[in-house]
Amino acid sequence: MILAQAFLLIFFSELGDKTFFIAALLAARNSAAVVFAGTFTALGAMTIISVVLGRTFHYIDEILPFSFGGNDLPIDDIAAVCLLIYFGVTTLLDASSSDGLKGEEEQKEAELAVSEFSGNGSGILAAASTVFSTFLLVFVAEWGDKSFFSTIALAAASSPLGVIGGALAGHGVATLLAVLGGSLLGTFLSEKVIAYVGGTLFLVFAAVTLVEIVT
Repeated sequence: MILAQAFLLIFFSELGDKTFFIAALLAARNSAAVVFAGTFTALGAMTIISVVLGRTFHYIDEILPFSFGGNDLPIDDIAAVCLLIYFGVTTLLDASSSDGLKGEEEQKEAELAVSEFSGNGSGILAAASTVFSTFLLVFVAEWGDKSFFSTIALAAASSPLGVIGGALAGHGVATLLAVLGGSLLGTFLSEKVIAYVGGTLFLVFAAVTLVEIVT
C-alpha cells in the first residue's frame, strides 16, 4: 500500500515541476541517458535524505512520546497528516485559481537554472561531467520541494523501504517522461488535470493515514 502511495504522490508532484523541466531542457541538448542518470541519482539521494529525516522524527517521537490525557499521541503520524492535508489543499487551490502561470513560472525558473549549465561535448569524460553537473543542478533545485517534504511525511508514518521504493519509482517514471519528451506532456495532460489529481491524492492519503492512527 505504502509503495503505491509513495509512487503516486511523487509522480504527480514531479510532473510539471521545476526539476521536470530542468531534465527536459537538458535532454534537449545532451544525451537523454546521461541526463537521466544525473537527474535520477540526484532525486535518489534526495529521497534517501528525506526518508532518513522522516525516520529520525519517528524515532524521536518513540523515545520522547508526547502524552495528552494519559495517552501517548503519535506526533509523527499527526504531523504527516497535517503536511499531506496542507499540500493537498494548496495544490487544489492553485489548480482552481491558476490559468497556467504556475507551470510557466516553473519552466522559466528551470530555463534560468539551465542557462548556466556547462555540460556538453562527447566522450566518457564529457558524459561524466554532464552527469555530475546535472546531479548538482537537480539536487539544489529539489531541496525543500514539495516531493521532498512529502517523502519526509510518508517516511515518518510508514515503512521506510516502501517509501524509498515507491518514491524512486515515481521519480524514475517522471524523469523518464521528461528526458524522452517532457515538452509533449501538455498535449496529453493539462497542468490543471495533473494538479487536481495530485491534490486529491494528497488528501486521500492523509485520510488513510488518519484512519490508521485512529484504528
